[in-house]
Amino acid sequence: MRRTGYLGLSMSIVLVLALAAAALPGFGQAAPAKQPQAKTQAEYNAYKALYDEQNPQKKAELGEKFLTDFKESDFIGNTYTMIVGAYTRAQNWAKVIDAADRAAASPVADNKLKAFAYANAMVAAQNMNQIDKVLSYGDKVLAIDPNDLNTMITLSAAIPAKLPADEAGKKAALDKAEGLGRKALAGIQPLLAQAQGDQKKQIAQIESQLHGTLGLIAYNRPDYTKSIEEYEATLKGNPKDDVAHFYLGADYQALTAQASRAYQDAVKAENDAKTAKADQPTIDDLAAKRQGLENDVKEKRDKAIEEYATAAAIGGVVAQDAKNALQKLWQAKNDSLNGMDEFIAQKKQQLGQ
Repeated sequence: MRRTGYLGLSMSIVLVLALAAAALPGFGQAAPAKQPQAKTQAEYNAYKALYDEQNPQKKAELGEKFLTDFKESDFIGNTYTMIVGAYTRAQNWAKVIDAADRAAASPVADNKLKAFAYANAMVAAQNMNQIDKVLSYGDKVLAIDPNDLNTMITLSAAIPAKLPADEAGKKAALDKAEGLGRKALAGIQPLLAQAQGDQKKQIAQIESQLHGTLGLIAYNRPDYTKSIEEYEATLKGNPKDDVAHFYLGADYQALTAQASRAYQDAVKAENDAKTAKADQPTIDDLAAKRQGLENDVKEKRDKAIEEYATAAAIGGVVAQDAKNALQKLWQAKNDSLNGMDEFIAQKKQQLGQ
């Protein structure tokens, strides 16, 4: 059973990064002390052309040319901001990372520019599925701004995608991910309370995804009961979240295995008591315990079947994994696969798929 999640889903709804506004300079005008100023008409014209350009690819090209032509300009920092933002809008992820690294290393880079560059590089690394870089850039953002919501949302989801092999390292990583996830969850509550319309829907979706992140973290601990609680919270916001249904199936399957071991122990205890000719009240108590555990195994197994079938019916990225897991449980329960496809079809109908 995969424990790393499905990267891209949990992180796809991070808050839109606000592109920092770059000031348009005056030329030949009195300005407050320390305000950046163009030194020549040519510099002013080049910067204005960059500032006004709306096409992201052309804007990036103009920005790169400005850096080359005006190395001593007061607008180097603003230019880096526009270059990084332009590459991000163009979804040229490799260029985002390159420009972000150059921006952060620039002698003029302040914390605002560094945080902006690292945050965009984090998103670029996410889109390139480079988890180590996601984590590295995210940590750099949080070193500057420990309360950055975008970064906490992204890192909390990314950390479980690449956990250390050793138990101590794994626990530390999960603790960090959970801390970030819960802090982000608390941080969006005021936004959710104030938001209206489409914005409220977007933030509610982020809330739902954060519960999914926390569900995956609990699954990896493993704390299956807590994982179920978080994934059920996810489904309140999005009943068709296929990943949540998949991991609920995995949670219930794991609990089924635990209950099965307890059931086998109860069967042995009852049989041993009968062999030892224990008194009838003792045997009755053991039989009642065994029956209760047997019912528990069946209930959890059936819940796992329900959730896997629902995930398969939704037809998202986990559909095949869900169907593969479902086949094993269905076969074990029914001694055949007869009726399984019809059961999935029934789930599709219930979902309105």
